Amino acid sequence: MALLEVNNLDVRFAVRGGDLKALRGISFSLDKGERLGLVGESGAGKSVAAFAILNLIARPGYIAGGEVLFDGRNLATMKPRELRDIRGHRIAMIFQDPMMTLNPVISIGTQMVETLQAHRRISTADARAIAIDNLRKVQIPSPEKRLDQYPHELSGGMRQRVIIAIALLLEPEIIIADEPTTALDVTIQAEIMALLLELCEQEQVALMLITHDLGVVAQVTQRMLVMYSGRIIEQGPTRDIIHHPRHPYTQGLIKALPQVGEPGTRLYQIPGSMPSLNRVPPGCPFNPRCPFVMERCLETMPDYVRSGAVDVACYEVEDRLAAGKAILEVGQ
Repeated sequence: MALLEVNNLDVRFAVRGGDLKALRGISFSLDKGERLGLVGESGAGKSVAAFAILNLIARPGYIAGGEVLFDGRNLATMKPRELRDIRGHRIAMIFQDPMMTLNPVISIGTQMVETLQAHRRISTADARAIAIDNLRKVQIPSPEKRLDQYPHELSGGMRQRVIIAIALLLEPEIIIADEPTTALDVTIQAEIMALLLELCEQEQVALMLITHDLGVVAQVTQRMLVMYSGRIIEQGPTRDIIHHPRHPYTQGLIKALPQVGEPGTRLYQIPGSMPSLNRVPPGCPFNPRCPFVMERCLETMPDYVRSGAVDVACYEVEDRLAAGKAILEVGQ
């Protein structure tokens, strides 16, 4: 059995005029020590999926259906007291902006010690020793000194390292990293991702990486999910999807990468934009932007079909696989 199983997860936001569907029946699994990537444009539902896993959806949002099984227990229906033993302890989360995560008026050491003492019976001296060791693991120089500093005294890269150190404090089995390098410059981004990958491999921690950067996903993850408008439209081994994308949307994302295009040519751009939650079209939500759209796409949501080791939800792919034909690529 997988360490984490998400089955038909449905998340909605109750607003005047009817519920808005943020996640529509997504299903995936995560094994111990596995690295999984969630990719897609802003508004695809990636962060909502992360918050739903930890049952952190705030009102007016709510989990309308499905289950999130962690070690055989359903987090979606678990009581708050039970969830406290799992959040931050067995499943840790790294958020986009470290300044929004760290308390600006409390020292780094106090925040780390309180995190440990919230889940373990441990003395302050022992907690500080563990905190110093974890800061050393994430390659922060002079960890004893940093422990008594405040978040504003550290650089953005250092703050993100502190967040990773806090996430690893209680030796979690899963780390969910939601755009962990968004606020950092390119060179620091590479260092942070390399550090996170190294630590996950050393500690055998499963990683769920949420990002819009396909280059990072290709380097870090073993398996990936492509999300669009609250649904997983393609999932499978990362290498397989990056080199042979099936869904027109996935093809468009990869074709838009600067390193894919010819020097001096205009970058490819997927026409249109992600629909807002109150304007999701019937049928396949990608149909207004798809170059291969057909009548069925406007009426019903396609089911998943298997292409090699990849599951893809697309009528065009389904028809071509059934006919034994090669899958078409966008822009050709």
